[in-house]
Amino acid sequence: MPIAQYTRSTGKRLTYTIEYDQAEYFIQRDGEMKKSVPDVLQSAMDPHEATPELMLKMAQADIEALNGMTE
Repeated sequence: MPIAQYTRSTGKRLTYTIEYDQAEYFIQRDGEMKKSVPDVLQSAMDPHEATPELMLKMAQADIEALNGMTE
């Protein structure tokens, strides 16, 4: 599973670790799980749309908006 680092551009500007793959992503900071999206396919998303690249972009958007997680 690929791993990326992402630093939030607002707020405390903390850096998060994103593990992502086809149809899933996990966001961590300092070893603490902040958000887990283990199977996007259960949502309305088409399986062919849930590429690793899209999962990375969705995770980055969640970090920027603190969507479903705390800073």
